[in-house]
Amino acid sequence: MTARTILARAALASLAVFVAAAPARAQTTGGAAMSNQDLLQALQLRDQAITALERRVAALEAERRAPQPAPIATLDPPAAPAAQPAVVASQATDDAALQALSRGLVERGALVLPKGMMEISPSLTYSHSISQGLTLVDNAEGVSTVDSQRLSDDGLNASVSAKLGLPWRSQLQLTVPYDLQRDVSALGDGSHRTTTAASIGDVEVELSRQLFVERGWRPDVVLAGAWRFPTGIDPFRGGVAGVTNGGGAHEATVRLTALKSADPMVFFSTLSYGRSLSVHESYGRVQPGEELNWQLGGLLSVSPETSLSMSLVQDFRDRTTVNGAGIAGSDQVSSVLQFGLDQVLTRKLLLDVSLGVGVTRDAPNYTLMVSLPIRLY
Repeated sequence: MTARTILARAALASLAVFVAAAPARAQTTGGAAMSNQDLLQALQLRDQAITALERRVAALEAERRAPQPAPIATLDPPAAPAAQPAVVASQATDDAALQALSRGLVERGALVLPKGMMEISPSLTYSHSISQGLTLVDNAEGVSTVDSQRLSDDGLNASVSAKLGLPWRSQLQLTVPYDLQRDVSALGDGSHRTTTAASIGDVEVELSRQLFVERGWRPDVVLAGAWRFPTGIDPFRGGVAGVTNGGGAHEATVRLTALKSADPMVFFSTLSYGRSLSVHESYGRVQPGEELNWQLGGLLSVSPETSLSMSLVQDFRDRTTVNGAGIAGSDQVSSVLQFGLDQVLTRKLLLDVSLGVGVTRDAPNYTLMVSLPIRLY
């Protein structure tokens, strides 16, 4: 029983005693006996007071027994859902794929595309070279004399390369070039001759596989084999003054590339060897010279979206032979120092720009290449 109930019942008892004693006090103080009618009225008043108090006590008891309303719950803000490991891993993979450093290495053949990924790389390359020397020319009287000669070569190469990631860390690549060549020959007497040609170049197919993944001291190693088809203008049939853009024969190339990272830089080196099949022309059996290419370079990660590169590309070509006899001047040593920039434009689009500066006489004076590799998932 609550204190509230006890106090209510005590008040009821006190009132009852007071009402019961009221007639006696009235008789004693008033000095006269009360009539029966007055006594009955006093008893009725007492009973009414007792009934009212009992109703009040019952109401209080009912109020106490009634269930209390539940307190209003405070709604806490919903907790953020925990990131799922698979989602986090997928996002990390996407971020890595967006890095300009890794995508630049794919463009240079130092890495391969993941399985199922495809990349289309349209590119445009401009090259310019100038050479001067002496040559024999016939004058108006038909007498051969020595004169100075200045040769200017301008080339514009537009190509499309498609790469496809295969299982077992492999990649298939197809390259289709289109060349526009313009040669200008100027003599000391002011005369000049201009020759131009535009044609599809030699189509090339390459299959590469990543043999090792970098771990500790061991670098990434990529082995590739390529086959070039003589779809361009044949240099052995174009004449002495003709402009050509092809090799004139089927050529097989083997390439080995090693890659080692040293944060924030990545160093790579490529060694390739190419040999062409012999071709039979009207003047005899022609064997193009063997080709050895070596490249050493590095990429610097400026940010996840930007990387800079520098490399030295050296190409050594042996003499071409006709019926076993070497042709003088057909051997070449070409060295080019390249500077590059890779910038991620969007999730699928990369901007690759490189500037090449010729170091040796057989190399172009300079080259400028712009490529926009597009990844298709």
